[in-house]
Amino acid sequence: MEEFCCRINFVKGTIESRLERVSCKHRASSARLRRISSHFMEEDNAHDIFKWFSTLGSAQQQVSVDFRDETYNAELTLRGNLLTCVSTIDAKVPLLFVIEGATVRKYETKDSSFACLVSFPDPADNLILHFDSEKDRECWMVKIATCSHQMVRAQLDETAYKFYTMGTKQDGDAEESKSINSFYLTNPHTVNHNFALSQQNYLPARRVSFSETMSESKLSIVIPLELVKLYKKWITEFAALLESRQRRWPSFAINGLHDVLREVRENSETLEQCAEFLQNYSGPPFRKSMEKHRVAFAPVPTNLHVHSSIVDQRASQSVISCGTASCLPLRFQSGGLTRLLTILEISQSYHDFNFFSNRQAAVDLKKYIGQLNHRLEVEWTRDVEARRLLCSDISAGIKDTYERLKELIESVADVENYADILVEDEKRRLFLGQNIEKDVPDGLQNQLDTIDAMLVSLSTKVAVMDRIEDEQSKSEVYEKSVQDAICVCLDALLVLAESFLQAQLFGLVTELHKHSMAHLYFHIQIRTDFVLSQAITIAATAVVDAVYRGWPIFDGFAGDLLLTIFSFLSAYGDEKGMAEDAWEAWRQLESRVTFCLVRAPSQVCRTCVPLLSGARTQISVSIPLPHSIYDSLPASLKSRKSISVRCAYFNIGVNHEATLGQSFGGVALETSINQEGAERLLSYSNRYTVEQSARDAVMELVNAVASEPSRKNLAIYEWAMASCESLKGQAVICCKSGKDRTGMAVTIEQGRLLRETCGLNAAQLQEVIASLRRDGARRENCRKNVGKAMYSFSPFQMHFLPKVFRPPSGTYAQGVAS
Repeated sequence: MEEFCCRINFVKGTIESRLERVSCKHRASSARLRRISSHFMEEDNAHDIFKWFSTLGSAQQQVSVDFRDETYNAELTLRGNLLTCVSTIDAKVPLLFVIEGATVRKYETKDSSFACLVSFPDPADNLILHFDSEKDRECWMVKIATCSHQMVRAQLDETAYKFYTMGTKQDGDAEESKSINSFYLTNPHTVNHNFALSQQNYLPARRVSFSETMSESKLSIVIPLELVKLYKKWITEFAALLESRQRRWPSFAINGLHDVLREVRENSETLEQCAEFLQNYSGPPFRKSMEKHRVAFAPVPTNLHVHSSIVDQRASQSVISCGTASCLPLRFQSGGLTRLLTILEISQSYHDFNFFSNRQAAVDLKKYIGQLNHRLEVEWTRDVEARRLLCSDISAGIKDTYERLKELIESVADVENYADILVEDEKRRLFLGQNIEKDVPDGLQNQLDTIDAMLVSLSTKVAVMDRIEDEQSKSEVYEKSVQDAICVCLDALLVLAESFLQAQLFGLVTELHKHSMAHLYFHIQIRTDFVLSQAITIAATAVVDAVYRGWPIFDGFAGDLLLTIFSFLSAYGDEKGMAEDAWEAWRQLESRVTFCLVRAPSQVCRTCVPLLSGARTQISVSIPLPHSIYDSLPASLKSRKSISVRCAYFNIGVNHEATLGQSFGGVALETSINQEGAERLLSYSNRYTVEQSARDAVMELVNAVASEPSRKNLAIYEWAMASCESLKGQAVICCKSGKDRTGMAVTIEQGRLLRETCGLNAAQLQEVIASLRRDGARRENCRKNVGKAMYSFSPFQMHFLPKVFRPPSGTYAQGVAS
């Protein structure tokens, strides 16, 4: 018998069938098809064809087959012009036919009324197919009659056209990303682009679809409002504490106390105005760049948006764009936070964060002392052995508390001298017959010496108590002695902690008055509060966005979130102060703020409203998530009580002011910022087990910073973004207003995504980025902020911008308010 085989060639991921007629002879004893003679094929590949058929899915039809005087049940499959018949009951050789030069007609017999005959040039190869219904027979007769080599070529051309010009999904992970989630984002603006990319080897232009969506964050107003309320609560409590000291402190300190109270009340009034404004605010949920000088808007980040991109429904990317976290409404007469902290001429121990950290530590120790006292009262009624263990535990707790209080006292400059001043003033008032409460009964060193002696006595009594095995009356006497000694020690520790708090507060007021630093101190405090509010809002948006995109998991462990912040501010004028504010803000965020993911209280919760709590030195942000999202979180993430955001901040100036700053102001600030940012990224990559490509990207960043940490070195930006993506972090791109330079940087990052996904060359990449800047969502961002879809660049500025940062002609104008 003669029948036909074909060769299958695989070219660039598509299947090209090149049909070649060959002569093959069938041997009954063989369990496979074998080629006997061929004028066109070098080897028999029929077996490979059947393998390929099995990968395309199950059989298309169950039929009864008559071939060469044999009748049996078989599975019928038709692919292109290849027809296979595989026996389903007996072990028979599969049949493979190439439908060329064949005819098909109905075949009516008495035994079968739904049969058709497939006739080949050789009558011995004719095939009779028996179907169960007229409908199946008609369907298959049409399929067999219309299949041909030309039809296969047409189908191949269609497949090739779709592959080269339409773009295809690569795998199951390439499904279209989730639609914009209204739980934390709102007002999405979507722009779809179709790019035709020319190709080599006379291939048709390849079409790439690119979709970008820019959305506002609902957290832009919600979190700043909650933070302002928290700030207002803290400053009100502090003001009440200061007011209570007016009749208890020495007269020479009252003027300094009044100065401090005046500054505290001014800050309180500013916070009250901010709270009132934000509560009544009814505009869009973001702060326009035109409002960046408004004090009531100071806690709100400028122009906060989440910008997501998808290429061919395969690769996706999300970045956060905004104005730099800085306190522009309070101006920069003496610089930003970094410079202000250097000119604050008081001891580091009285700086805002250190002062309240030590104060919180003392308050926590007072609470612990109370817990020890409560435990003594509750557990003392147990048996003798339990009381002995209780005394040993409480004694150890007392010693630990004593050591920690001692360390606190040593960490605060001159606190012992300030305590002595308060002691002497109280003695003077008592001598004058005034009825006062003794806040500091003795100097701190005297109290420490007394407690030290008490601890020696307590240790001796506890040791003796453990060895007593005499009659019960003596045991009770010793136990009562130990209990009294513990109570005396606890009371002495409580007095010491309170004395430290009083002396520390007095020392702060005295230091500020002595150096005339009250105004600067509380200016730094409220400035820090405002920029920290902006940083927390941006970070919270990044945390929720990371939850929806997929939290970084390293070796089955949910790590902390990496936040890479890149700003394009010049080290000159106000922008230098903004960079100093931002640098300090992201440091404060990492050291003072933790996040927690919780299940939303209601299934119908439609808006993310975080809960903020804690103290000045440790703020906790609890972010509620919809039930479906929270339940889908990795177990290692849900089990974490708190999440820290690890920040890596970079800055590169790109405009004409950056050139001036490099010429007159130096590059020390940018150098320090970028070196610290690179160190933080390197530290993060070493903390977890990451892919080698991620480590390589981080090392490229480190090398770029080492070679030139400033002077418009945009390689730092490229490798910082690449490192952030490979480490599964969140990127924040910002400038003064989050509109113009930010728009250029966002489109550069989109271009990088397209280049890595589609393999664009340099010329294509420039054209694509120019198209995104001309027709993309960033011009809508300009319109939302200033009312005009134009970037704010002047022809003069264009000469100083790097080429990759220059917008296309017709998209920018001079004099556009920003």
